[in-house]
Amino acid sequence: MASINQKIKQHLPHENLSSKLWDRDKKLKSEVKKKLLSIVDMFEEYLGVSIDIEDITITGSYANYNYTPYSDIDLHLIVNFNNLTRVKDLSKEFYSAKKSLWNDKHDIKIKGIEVEIYPQSKDEPHKSSGVYSVQNDSWIVEPKKFKTEVDVQNVRDKFLKIKVDLDSAISDAKKEKDHKQIERALKKVRKMRKSGLEKGGELSEENLVYKILRAEGILQKLFDLKFDLISKKYSI
Repeated sequence: MASINQKIKQHLPHENLSSKLWDRDKKLKSEVKKKLLSIVDMFEEYLGVSIDIEDITITGSYANYNYTPYSDIDLHLIVNFNNLTRVKDLSKEFYSAKKSLWNDKHDIKIKGIEVEIYPQSKDEPHKSSGVYSVQNDSWIVEPKKFKTEVDVQNVRDKFLKIKVDLDSAISDAKKEKDHKQIERALKKVRKMRKSGLEKGGELSEENLVYKILRAEGILQKLFDLKFDLISKKYSI
């Protein structure tokens, strides 16, 4: 299980922001900013409709000290969803669909780090502990170094326990050809993570377990099986 321990340690916070993206003064490197803005221009053209972008932000792990080899650059476009249509939730569905197709079709990387684009409503509150405005070249929420100590052994034990449960759910779902087994398992994982974030933040043991499950490909395996079973259910 050395590999699991190593992956847990890879998710522990760093002393400094990633030198791939940030200068020593915590400013976004000019060549990175230029490339990110060009990606946004390409995404705007891909959307096929005119939108007013109020800001472009970086959030998530690479705007913080807890980036890992599995982290992406979360590039958020802050837009007014109401300017697209007044039909309730239609703008959200449009941007979500376009975002998913874009990210699936493109494999754009900045210094080896994948870029994930996410159109975000200007009314959606900031939840991340690190948010950087690419347009204004300044921090909206400047991240603080983590002080929480992580018990690697506890995280490992919790990971192994839930992995047994998920492996069992996968086995049962395949035997019974029932995607609801997988839905219940995913609900359990989401509930675990939500509880951890509320209780202990990003370095909670539960959130770290979730990240290891994702890094190990177990969550993707659950999603793939779920949609495979659904497809078979409605096929003849």
